[in-house]
Amino acid sequence: MEKAQHGRMYSYKEIQQWEGNWELIDGVPYLLASPSYIHQYVVGELYLALAPYFKARGCRLILSPFDVQFDTDNNEEEAQTVVQPDLFVICNLNQLKKNRVQGAPDLVIEVLSASTGIKDRNQKYYLYETNGVKEYWMVDPSNRTIEVIGLEDGRFQKRAVFGPKDVLTSFLYPDLAISLDSILHMDDV
Repeated sequence: MEKAQHGRMYSYKEIQQWEGNWELIDGVPYLLASPSYIHQYVVGELYLALAPYFKARGCRLILSPFDVQFDTDNNEEEAQTVVQPDLFVICNLNQLKKNRVQGAPDLVIEVLSASTGIKDRNQKYYLYETNGVKEYWMVDPSNRTIEVIGLEDGRFQKRAVFGPKDVLTSFLYPDLAISLDSILHMDDV
């Protein structure tokens, strides 16, 4: 992921004119690198594991690339905070628009890579926390872990880390439990 080296703020309308896949955080554009096979493998496995659970609850599990607009006071074109999480869950379907989601998803999952890890652990962590994402999962394929972070009293305060031999449980969805064996065991990948 490459941060644009310009001193000014950009809008969603402006980055739509550019080549490549871009995110905006507080008007700062970031070019998204093409994901690795491992990244896409993990995203696909998580989607397959989670989709039945959320579909049964009337929620939508959405794969990237799909825009999430956080600064909902602005119209789409003027938006300055629009990101594309790897996976996210929307249970309030009124947030779902034709080409974006307006407002914080209930759950966001980011799969870390060498090009996105710092942004996912810093800028996106604070973006998700301050905008009320109820749960944030950071998946680290290189360490074969999934860190689950829960929002409490407006701050990310709950934390659990799961490995390949674990069954991941959610703070937000207590009856959600997924075996990580096939998701984080990537010996043959």
